[in-house]
Amino acid sequence: KQWYQRRVRASKLSLSKINRSLTSTGIHNLPPELIFEILEYIDVATLMSIVSFVSRYFYDLLHSSEFWEMRLAGCLACPEMPANSLKLSDQELQKMHHVGLAQAVFKMESARSLKFADSVKRHVMSGNHYGDIHCVKLLSYPAKQIAISGSRDKTICVYDLKSVGNPRECVLNTNTDHNGWVWTLDQEDGKSSKIVSGSWDSNIHFYDIGRGSLERISDLSVHSAILCTRYEKDFLLYGTYSKIVAGYDTRCKKVVYKIKNHTRPVLSVASSPEYIWSSGEDNALVCHDRRMNKLLKRIRMERISSSIAYSEPYLWVAGYDGFIKCFNQEMKTLKKIDSGHSQPIMDMTHTMGATVTTFKDGVIKVFSPNISPVCWNAFNLDSPASCVDYKDGYLIAGCSDSSVVFWRNTNLDY
Repeated sequence: KQWYQRRVRASKLSLSKINRSLTSTGIHNLPPELIFEILEYIDVATLMSIVSFVSRYFYDLLHSSEFWEMRLAGCLACPEMPANSLKLSDQELQKMHHVGLAQAVFKMESARSLKFADSVKRHVMSGNHYGDIHCVKLLSYPAKQIAISGSRDKTICVYDLKSVGNPRECVLNTNTDHNGWVWTLDQEDGKSSKIVSGSWDSNIHFYDIGRGSLERISDLSVHSAILCTRYEKDFLLYGTYSKIVAGYDTRCKKVVYKIKNHTRPVLSVASSPEYIWSSGEDNALVCHDRRMNKLLKRIRMERISSSIAYSEPYLWVAGYDGFIKCFNQEMKTLKKIDSGHSQPIMDMTHTMGATVTTFKDGVIKVFSPNISPVCWNAFNLDSPASCVDYKDGYLIAGCSDSSVVFWRNTNLDY
């Protein structure tokens, strides 16, 4: 913990302004590095909901940016490398200040805690699908903790994460609306009760899952198989086998544009208010300017980019070469990250808490979400996983043997 003490002393000037005069003796009078050491063993929720109200001193301490920046550095530390060499970029730190450093630390510590075997439970759900699982999604919805999976057997299953240890109660609903392989699932704006599914049958179905089951609300029929989706607020982007990326306005129920920047099927799509990014089987990574409606940049990658994700301020790209690439919005390469694995990356998810990848040989790796990532954990599956998702202490993978595997940290069940 020597680096920890150095960082405390470095910020001692600003921390000295915190009121320590409430009691003449007690924990407030301990050296700052010892107080930080003690608070490191307390989870973020307890710190903010209980400890911060113990005294004015703790309130000021837990609302200081120095405390959370140091705790953030602890999240990014590993035994082989001191934390002060794992610096966040200015853009990453600015984003975390914007959303709240405490929330950023909570999400990272939730992901990092998946390495503690005594508190992490693994559950395998089999028998609900009889074909390869192509897509899984953990839903952020306040009313319930729900996961969904889509398969080559043309069905969508809905799971209650609170009952994941009980197979009989875990499956809430099995949907058979599609007549083709279910390739993609997404949630509106990452937090709505509305979800979308895309299939090889060239149909897109919109559902409301607020009551725990899939209630179909509308449909969209296109002229090609749907391979990927990105569901924004009131707007859907989808990529097709016919090499097109299209935009569909759910309010007026119209396809407002179609973009053809690829010469082979589109595999993944991501977006921001200014840009649309897509990758395809033609090894191309494409950036399209939404405001000017024109191709901004096209890069030919060495191998196919299987998955792309945008998390402000960076675009993250995972490919069959086993590397994760980080780009800025205009697709200038910032860093090429070695995953430490030679196998192709089949899928990737990037959140504020973690970057998770699944490889062709059945290995899943959990990395820190910054531009200089640390591998926090690796899981080995009996069967390769073609899709993966992570959210706030829950990890889900869909496997080629028709099973869905969940990991959850039981210490976060509060």
